[in-house]
Amino acid sequence: MRMSEFNEEIPVQIAAGINRLGDGEYTYYSIYPVGPDVPYDEFPYSHEWIQATGIAPDRLTVEIKQRDAEGVHRLYTISRPGGVGDSAETEPIQNGGNTYLVRPAEVLTATDAVQIFQHYYETHSVPPGWSLREQPEFSDTTVAEQYGKGERWSPETGER
Repeated sequence: MRMSEFNEEIPVQIAAGINRLGDGEYTYYSIYPVGPDVPYDEFPYSHEWIQATGIAPDRLTVEIKQRDAEGVHRLYTISRPGGVGDSAETEPIQNGGNTYLVRPAEVLTATDAVQIFQHYYETHSVPPGWSLREQPEFSDTTVAEQYGKGERWSPETGER
């Protein structure tokens, strides 16, 4: 989804996108950075993004894919402050016909998700205090190795 050219409309767009999740038509909502030189009607692929899935208003989970200091894009599930731990307990989140098992602290409300997305939109980061649990099987290097490439993604060009 391309955001409005009018900054005052963006919080409303984010809230509307998240609050419609689970309505039978929309199963996820995501945003990603787009450079200022990209025309408004173009949608380039991005290796960095934030997405939410589940059923609003109170059974959502949020993931972020971001580049680490070594240039590897890694996927994380966002949890409530202090929520990252070694607990094996899980709860289901529905995404259309799919079920994802996440930790209890990773089950968020639409209000939580809107706050996280708004902060990401403004700063390209997760708000302070929220925790990240890496999903290493989805890092660029792991995915490349699964497909026999064994290479890293170039952070500058997005190519291998």
